[in-house]
This record gives sequence, structure tokens and C-alpha cells, in this order.
Amino acid sequence: MENGYHLWDFKGSLLREEHIEKFKQFLWRPRPPTMLSKEEQKQIRKNLREYSKQFDEEDLFEAEATNKEVLEARKRQLDEWRAWRARIEKEVRWERLDLGLPEDPEEALREAASEEEDKVVEEIIEEVISEHEEEIA
Repeated sequence: MENGYHLWDFKGSLLREEHIEKFKQFLWRPRPPTMLSKEEQKQIRKNLREYSKQFDEEDLFEAEATNKEVLEARKRQLDEWRAWRARIEKEVRWERLDLGLPEDPEEALREAASEEEDKVVEEIIEEVISEHEEEIA
């Protein structure tokens, strides 16, 4: 069935596609006539570059404001994370002190490693030299 219509936007993207049985005609309301005189239209076309520069500046200002907001949000999140991390590190330090552990876990590992260096390890190896089986009746 080919009856129906397709509706596109100015960028060429399909907005809507309708297939309607027994569809024959689609009437489109034309654009209303402009309220500007011919001279005003010529003046606008003549000054279009100036208007374009003005709008480009406004767009750039808006984009910079948006980027600034994004950067401020990221900075705020980073500050919140750093504050959370400092609070947690402080809590962990207090818990380690309550448990009688050293404040710095890396220091405890270094102490344990130095104690292991001082230890003498004796190794005993047992080998079977011979083996035989004997049946008992």
C-alpha cells in the first residue's frame, strides 16, 4: 500500500510516516505573507552578515556559559569526593588506633618485611632411599 504521507523536518530527518488506506490528497497551509515591505527585506538581506555575527557571538557566549557550568559541576563533584575520602581516611585511622594497629598500613608491612629478613629458616628434606614390599600370609 503506497497511500499515505511522509513528514520531514528542515534537516531532512523523517518526523512521521503514515500509511492510510484510501488516502488521496493532502492540503498544506501555505506560509502567511510577510509583514515586511520589499525595502525592509532588502535591508535585512544586506545586513545579514552583521546579524549573523551578532547571533554567533550570542551562541558562543551561551556555549561558554554551558561549559563553565559543566566545569563547575565537575569541580564540585571532585571536591565532594575529596571531602568524603578525607573523612573515610580519618575514620579508618581512628579504627586502626582503636584496634591497636599502626596508623600507616604500609609501615606495618615494612616492619613485617624487616622481621622476616631477620628470621632464619631451616629446611628439612626427607628422601626415601629404598622401598620394598613383603607379603604376609
